[in-house]
Amino acid sequence: MGLLPSILDPRSVIMLAGIMGLMMALVVFFMRRSYPRSIQGLGEWALAPLVAFVSTLLFAARGFLPDFVSVVVANFVLYQACILYYAGSQKFLQGRSDTRLWTLLNGVLALAMFWFSAIKPDFGVRLLLVTLAVSALFLVHALLYMRQPVLVFGQRLMTGLLLTQSFVAALRFVSALSGMAGSSLMDATWIQSLYISMYSLTVLLLSIAVILMATDRVHTEFEYLATHDPLTGALNRRAVLDACRTAVASGHRRVALLMVDLDYFKEVNDRFGHQMGDAVLREAVVRMQGAIGNAGLLGRYGGEEFIVLLPDADTAEAMAVAQRLKQAIDQPFAANSPMAAVGSIAVSIGVAAGDGGTRVDDVLAKADAALYRAKAMGRDQVMAAA
Repeated sequence: MGLLPSILDPRSVIMLAGIMGLMMALVVFFMRRSYPRSIQGLGEWALAPLVAFVSTLLFAARGFLPDFVSVVVANFVLYQACILYYAGSQKFLQGRSDTRLWTLLNGVLALAMFWFSAIKPDFGVRLLLVTLAVSALFLVHALLYMRQPVLVFGQRLMTGLLLTQSFVAALRFVSALSGMAGSSLMDATWIQSLYISMYSLTVLLLSIAVILMATDRVHTEFEYLATHDPLTGALNRRAVLDACRTAVASGHRRVALLMVDLDYFKEVNDRFGHQMGDAVLREAVVRMQGAIGNAGLLGRYGGEEFIVLLPDADTAEAMAVAQRLKQAIDQPFAANSPMAAVGSIAVSIGVAAGDGGTRVDDVLAKADAALYRAKAMGRDQVMAAA
């Protein structure tokens, strides 16, 4: 039994946690430079263990530095590191962060630390306040992930770590209430050793979870870019044609295709510039996707031309979707819209359908021919394949 306290000497474990945090901060910092800027939160996640490292230096100096530094400042800095982890998660999951209330709580906590260290010294009360605040922050942080519809492995690891750390902090809070927490941070009690050791492990695993989440996000973005048009967000040509072939190969009884072309789109670019043209394309896609709903898939075939895949639809059903789509695109742009000067745009649509044994290329050729007939007959209309 005499060996255990020496192995789990609080001062040594605190320093070990700080060193591990410093190393993981450097890892996340350098990895951050290789990730796209669209992945937010990495800056806060890299800074958090670095700030925590500063706090461990201050905690480890307990008894050598004034209590204001090793108690008040140390706790303030450590809690701010926890807040930075939370801010990073907010940015990663939501694109923005707001930790003002937690920072305000940290300021109040610092005042309480000062009061119960310099004015009315009481380690037990300080421990109660800190562990309660830490447990609450980690629990709220975990709930942020638990509200996500899908959790990848890195997010599940992060959630488990946060819940575990919240539980251990709550356990330490209960031990303080029951008088089992000791009289000093450096007392090698079992609950003290458990709490500090768990913190050391959490610092390491949190950074690993961060790296896993960021890497998964990179893969997701690359997969998205490989299948979607970067301007409009619709499926790109290869992806929509692959979807058409998959629909036929999967045994759908019928497959219908719409070939959609924005009429006189070149004039929009010539009169208003390509930026306006890009805005019109994006708005057209939004309207088309709204009109199609869950009935099919929309892909950009090239330029201002699009394909709509309608699995298990016959010609009549496809014509109904085409008319709904045309009506949506025909609506004038709102007066307060940046595209108001364009007024409105028209669209020509070719419709074709085939049974399960029909080749996709044949249905596509028929829809394309119907589209050109619609254009030849004056544009701004829907035409079914002959």
